[in-house]
Amino acid sequence: MSTLSTLEIAQLRSDASAYLPDTCTIQVKTNTIDAIGGWATTWANTYTSVACRLAPMLAQRAEAMVGSELAVVTNWVLTIAHNQAIDETMRVVHDSETYEVVQIEDTHSNRTAKRVYLRRMD
Repeated sequence: MSTLSTLEIAQLRSDASAYLPDTCTIQVKTNTIDAIGGWATTWANTYTSVACRLAPMLAQRAEAMVGSELAVVTNWVLTIAHNQAIDETMRVVHDSETYEVVQIEDTHSNRTAKRVYLRRMD
């Protein structure tokens, strides 16, 4: 098995970035205590203008109860740079739509990009 050199990996990462045609914002959640002792959640636009590509997972569509209403849940795959910070506590805003981070695939060797599995309630 041959391994790639540092230069080869850098070139592959540069090539991969050419296939990230969109931008998104990655938001970080902050919980604070509100005036009556409960929790208030806010979202900060921590990473903005992040190069990305978003694609639907068409076979991954379901329905879920949200409160007392039935919502359609759609699943998506976000591709971002291999070293972009993101985790399951964050969310993504792309083209004015907000997505919850479900899972991150970033443990393979010689990573050239990071894949993030998202869900959106419609």
